[in-house]
Amino acid sequence: MSKYAVGMDFGSLSGRAVLVDLSNGNEVATSVFDYPHGVMSESLPCGKTLDMDFALQQPQDYLDALSYTVLDVLKTANVSPNDVAGLGIDFTACTVLPVLEDGTPLCFLDKYKDEPHAYTNA
Repeated sequence: MSKYAVGMDFGSLSGRAVLVDLSNGNEVATSVFDYPHGVMSESLPCGKTLDMDFALQQPQDYLDALSYTVLDVLKTANVSPNDVAGLGIDFTACTVLPVLEDGTPLCFLDKYKDEPHAYTNA
């Protein structure tokens, strides 16, 4: 039975996954998830207006993209998660995300949901 790898790319406006057969390097399936929040340059999800020159992203979009696209490529290719040997992740840019000790992004907390610096930069 073949083993597979999933490649995940988080871009500015969408997350993309590719499923590759490790026995021959062939691309088996792809999936794209457009971020519902896109690049937030005018307001935060809570409605707070942003000052000029902000370009932020909602980290929940990354989680939703990962969940959707990985499940989609596995379903499309009829591949069991047990046959996935690895996951590679790539971001267009790398930005610091302020989190709690357990990894929860600060923007997920009511206390910081209207604080632009609690989100990632696009």
